[in-house]
Amino acid sequence: MKKIIILLILIFAGIFGRNFLFNSFFRYEIIKEREMYSLKNKHDVQYRNNGDVEDIINENLKETASALSFSFDPCASDPNILMETKKANCIGYSAFFAASLHNRLEEQGLDDDWSVSHEVGEIYFLNENINAYFKSKFFKDHDFVVVKNRKTKETIAVDPALYDYFRIDKIIVK
Repeated sequence: MKKIIILLILIFAGIFGRNFLFNSFFRYEIIKEREMYSLKNKHDVQYRNNGDVEDIINENLKETASALSFSFDPCASDPNILMETKKANCIGYSAFFAASLHNRLEEQGLDDDWSVSHEVGEIYFLNENINAYFKSKFFKDHDFVVVKNRKTKETIAVDPALYDYFRIDKIIVK
């Protein structure tokens, strides 16, 4: 009985503390920035108007996860194409998320204060670059998105592909 209780506590902590656990062990380091796409039909993604950037980011993560499914196969990275194909790798997830978030911030008049950038980086586990351990070119780097307040310099980093799999909504950039 004691083992079952301990197991349940560990499962509970793992589920509800996954953001904390992930960010305790993993860090991302930016190595370059990708060019941002713009959505041709800005009304293809539905928005709720609430004005809080963190809420907008979280809602956009949910919409991206709902709109796309992950694929290890070669995929388009243009969000306009992804709206039709629905399959993406980490590049496509980040491109789609960044473009739709930028549109949303623009529509709500927040784009003067907040910038969105599509970044390419490496992932570190306990300060060790894990990308070096993979032979496949697919894992040589990883894409994510950084949202930055131009006035306060507050930075929010998210990995839309990671969110789709594990519901981890924020990451830490070195």
